[in-house]
Amino acid sequence: MFNMIRMIYTRAFSLAFLCWISCWRCVCMHAQTPCVDGFAGIYPCQNVDLLYHAGIESMAGASTNEIWGWTDSLYQKDYVIVGLSTGVRFYDISNPVQPIFLGSLPTHTSNSIWRTFRHVNNYLFIGSEASNHGMQVFDLTRLRNVTNPPVLFFEDDHYAGFGKCHTLTTIPGHPYVYACGTNTYSGGLHVVNVSNPLAPVIAGGFSEDGYIHEAQILEYHGPDADYNNRIIAFCYSGSNPPVLTIVDVTDPLDMNIISTTPYPNSSYCHQGWLTEDGGYVLMDDETDENNGLFTQTRTVMLDVHDLDAPQFMGNHLGNTAAIDHNQYIKGNLAYQSNYTAGLQILDVSNIADTSLNLVAFFDHYPVSNATSFDGEWMNYPYFSSGVVAVTDIDNGFFLLRPNFINIQAIDSVCAEQTWIIDIYIQTGFQGPFDIQLAGLPASVNYTLVWMDAMHAQLQCTNWPQLDASYTITATVIGASHRYNRSATVNTRASLQWFVDADSDGYGMGDSIFACDQPSGYVANAGDCDDSNPTIYPGAWPTASGDDNNCDGVVSQGEIAFCPDLNGDGWITMADVLICTEDYGCAGDCIADLNQDNIVSVLDLLILYGNFGVQCQP
Repeated sequence: MFNMIRMIYTRAFSLAFLCWISCWRCVCMHAQTPCVDGFAGIYPCQNVDLLYHAGIESMAGASTNEIWGWTDSLYQKDYVIVGLSTGVRFYDISNPVQPIFLGSLPTHTSNSIWRTFRHVNNYLFIGSEASNHGMQVFDLTRLRNVTNPPVLFFEDDHYAGFGKCHTLTTIPGHPYVYACGTNTYSGGLHVVNVSNPLAPVIAGGFSEDGYIHEAQILEYHGPDADYNNRIIAFCYSGSNPPVLTIVDVTDPLDMNIISTTPYPNSSYCHQGWLTEDGGYVLMDDETDENNGLFTQTRTVMLDVHDLDAPQFMGNHLGNTAAIDHNQYIKGNLAYQSNYTAGLQILDVSNIADTSLNLVAFFDHYPVSNATSFDGEWMNYPYFSSGVVAVTDIDNGFFLLRPNFINIQAIDSVCAEQTWIIDIYIQTGFQGPFDIQLAGLPASVNYTLVWMDAMHAQLQCTNWPQLDASYTITATVIGASHRYNRSATVNTRASLQWFVDADSDGYGMGDSIFACDQPSGYVANAGDCDDSNPTIYPGAWPTASGDDNNCDGVVSQGEIAFCPDLNGDGWITMADVLICTEDYGCAGDCIADLNQDNIVSVLDLLILYGNFGVQCQP
């Protein structure tokens, strides 16, 4: 971390270079931008969508540092807390595509590029490297009642038992705040009892191992039965020297070292996190890349099945030269904040074989992957919604959503058809899986046709007879994560189609229901003879003696007769000439063969229909 001092002097150039980029991003990139073909807008990505971005220019001249989250247990509402050089900001992310900036709490003393905070229940505790800052106390339930944001908040209480502090850590359900890197206890653990959060008191301190840069502290339920149910601290010592120290801190007045573990090519032991089974630690050495020990991002792997004797397992080398900073593990995924490379997500399922697999990333510092202290500071991956909040030192903060599923489905379906949706599961999403569909009409039934580790197919039947549009959301629930995607399907009501055997455009008898016209079927019913193409509703009379127009009555024009106008016994051109001469005659006309009181083309057609016929004598 000490090498980060260089960042102060290089920041002017970095911010100037990124200012125009971030301003452009703020205008164009606030809305949700999915990761498609390796990019979300201008940002390289894999399996991570962009939900929201607040650029550095919106931070009133401050740079960002830590980030954390709080979920209001009363209303199940998520909030993001963003650390700034000037204080902290609070955002309501109930709608992560349009979060609400609720307000700011300014620093207790002076500005600092380092700020740290954690919560115990509904109270937030804030420290900083700023001189005499101490620890601020803020009641997070005040965020529920902001009616005209943003507002300027003030601290609810203050703890002055230490001045500066590098990091704070807490344990869910436990009434202690553990401060690392203070100006007390040689920079070791400074424990504060916050049973009464508005009156914090010192509970103990630990200086035996000297300076501690960061720590993960938890109620241990891991593979080493000797320490089950104990409060165990995994401490990362910076360069003092760079080691992992495991401490039993169950009694804040009597904290004891369990083990101290060095590792090869160490430079600055910055931070680390325990896998969820408690068997392994992934650790960040912040300056090994910067000092030329490695040319790729290194993650140190330690076996801690035996807390008394952890073992170095090996190194995982990343795909860029970026410096590693912070990481957190949820389920089988490690969420790494690797400065210029941004957020990188690794599958730790095979860590026992010293194998980590990059399965997702979002590079929100696309101008470079260089070995420099720019880009991502920290991430928070613990919202149940799947939203991951990250801070970028130079470019504000981002709300991201990893997504390890893709779906394919046709966009329209007929009411009597089956709609099929295929769900493709990406590497890194660990089962067993459960699949749910939401947004379906009540009448629709869906069934899982088949499923394996990478692909599932469902079919939906019994759609309502409506022309409508539905947004269907498929949610896949795995061992530790859940992801969803949505698809729009347009439904069409099916129509009744009738067999048209004589191809006259009208059918009768058998029918079927379908959205599209089947071959040999027509939409019109009412034919009274489907074997004769001259007989159908509205057909012209043919003087054949048939009910041509299917009205149930054989009219005068439909009665069979021989239209021999000159009486020579044959229908010839002579009869046609008589009809032509009489054409247009109205009333009692010799050529009015269909008895409609006018000689017209219809009468000519009757003649032509009988042309060449010999009439009976």
